[in-house]
Parts: sequence; C-alpha cells; structure tokens
Amino acid sequence: MVTFSVVVNLLFFSSVAIVLLKYIFKDNKVILQLDTRFLMICMLVILCRMLIPVESPLTNNIAVSRVYPEVYIALKKPLISILESEISTIQVFKLIWLIGAMVRLIQLLYSYTRISRTIGACAEIKNSNMIEILEKVNRQYKHPVKFRLVHLEDGSTPCVFGIWKPRIVLTDIEVTEKELEFIFSHEMGHYYRGDLIIIMLREIFNAIYWWNPCAYMLNDLVAQTQEINVDFAIMRKLSQTEILDYSACLVKITRAREKSKREERWLMSFQKESTLVLTKRIDLMMDNLGISTKKTIASVLISVLMVSLIAICPNVIIFKPYAIAEEDAGESGGLRDGKMYYLKVGNNEYDLYINDEYVLTSEVILDKNIPVYLSIEEENNGD
Repeated sequence: MVTFSVVVNLLFFSSVAIVLLKYIFKDNKVILQLDTRFLMICMLVILCRMLIPVESPLTNNIAVSRVYPEVYIALKKPLISILESEISTIQVFKLIWLIGAMVRLIQLLYSYTRISRTIGACAEIKNSNMIEILEKVNRQYKHPVKFRLVHLEDGSTPCVFGIWKPRIVLTDIEVTEKELEFIFSHEMGHYYRGDLIIIMLREIFNAIYWWNPCAYMLNDLVAQTQEINVDFAIMRKLSQTEILDYSACLVKITRAREKSKREERWLMSFQKESTLVLTKRIDLMMDNLGISTKKTIASVLISVLMVSLIAICPNVIIFKPYAIAEEDAGESGGLRDGKMYYLKVGNNEYDLYINDEYVLTSEVILDKNIPVYLSIEEENNGD
C-alpha cells in the first residue's frame, strides 16, 4: 500500500543516493573503478523503486517520536472545508502533485506523437553505400533487427528513434564513411542496450516527480551514463587510433551542430550534449585506456554503501511517526495491538493514550475509530 511514510522514506533514501551518485560523477577515476554499468543499474533501481512506492513485506518499522509526529499531525489538520468535507494540507499537496503529473504526462504523449509523425514523414535514404555500411555494422549483433535509414531536414544531430520499427536519422552534416560507421555503431548500441525504453522510463519518472529537483538530477545522470556505456562498448572493438578517431568524430559533430528548436526528448542522439559533458565523455574514454581494472578498497566500500542506500534501506527500513493510527493512513509506531484512546482536555485539544500512557496532544482526531472520552472515569467504564 502507498502511504505517507513510504513516500517520505523513499524520497529520503533516494535523494541521499542521487546526491552520492552526483558526487561520484565528479571523479572519473571513481566512475571507472565502480564501473559505469554498475552505476547504471543503481540509477535504474532508484528510478523503478520510486515509480513503485509501495511498502515492502520485509519492512521493519522504526518509530520516530519527535518532530515527525507533529509534522504529520499538522499536515493532516483540516485546512479548508468544501461542501461539508474537510480538506487537509496533505490532500491539497496530493491534488497539486496529481494535477501536475497528469499535465506533464499529457505533454509527454503529445511530444512523442509529434516526433513520431515527424520522423515517420522523413524521406528514406536509398544510397547503396550508406545502406551497405549500415548492414555491415548491424551484422555484428546476434539477433539483428531491420533499421530504416532516413533523412531529417534541419536536424541537429544523427539519432535513433522507434522501439518496434527503429529508424536511424541522418542530418545534413557531412561525414566520412568511417564516421558514418561510428554513428551507426553508436545508435545501434543505444537500441540494442534498451536505451529507448529507458528514455521512456526517465521521462515518465520526471513527469510524475515534476516537483522534485533530485528527479531531474537522476534523469541527467542516467542520460550521461547511457552515452558513456555506449562509448565504452564501442571502444572495446576499436584500436587506440580508432578510439581517437571516434573522439574526433564526436567533436566534429558537436561543432557542426546548429541550435535546433526541434524537440529531441525522445531521440537518442549521437551527440546532443553540451561541450562540457562531451569533454567529460572523452576524458573518461582516455582514462579508461590506462586504468587498472583492479577494484580499490574505497570503490568496494562505496559500492556497498550505494547498494545499501538503494536496494536495502528503502525495503527493510521505514520511519513512521510514533502513535499515528494505522487505520488512518497505514501509519503506526509499532503498537498496532495496543489499547488506544483520546482524552478530551480542552475545547479543541485531545490527549492520545496508548496502553494508558500519554503520547501526545493534538487538535485533531486522526482516526474516528479511536474512542474519545471526556474523563478517565468514562474511559474505565468503557472497558
């Protein structure tokens, strides 16, 4: 079940993990020691876990008795009244979140449809030499699919689009046959690695968590790692001289690329990043040539920490506000079977007791199923 505590818990651990990943990406040596494929797996685990914010059956509830309960009570307190129904702050936040997510998802659907029509209307390239190079590169894969080669006028960079009927899109940038081979290798690499599906997950994730800065940070990190992983996959098949040629091809297309107003959200491009990101990719490729594959103690410790934050903590630990009734929002302080009641102490104040021990005072009754007494004697008679 999706509850307030589960969402808060996921946001906390995921944000810590994303910030850690962002910090790791500042150091090329750490990236290479951890392996970019491992980093990609960690990012996708975060992304998928946040897309499924349900409580794990392995969860161990940890009660928080300070600040958290007061904050939760404040958020549950009625904020406005509409048609005799009281609306709390949490419900207002949920409504704003839901409306924002729906708007973003509709925008995504429109964007995808528009790009699909644009690419679908592109003229197919019949150049036999280009098609021969395309087929040559495609034969390197065990289960090749058929790619259509099309030309996009005013396109900013070569790209691949389409999960079921993939198209490799070329632009007006002049390239040599070797550079064309690099481009085909790169775009097919994205396709066969499932990067087009990951793009969809990224965009849906961003649409749902449209208000969360860490979501945009994770999106950028995944996009960078997709490019780096494809670079490294291509490098394994190239000589050192060819690696330099591949890097030069990246730079050439970057310099030749003009700013385009065309929406590229759904396109896996050969190169559509900033010069700074491109420089980092090239630096990583150069560093990868001379780095040892032996893992350091530091890299192992970081790996364990990341796995703990990403895969273990959100699934086995959940912080919950102490003494909040589970019947109300799935929240409890671990005293599900305890005797619970309210004692009215003022016009708008109620003391909450669990097992005859005072817990807290609130101005709102969080669960109508919890009995409310005017005095201790009334409570005793209620037994």
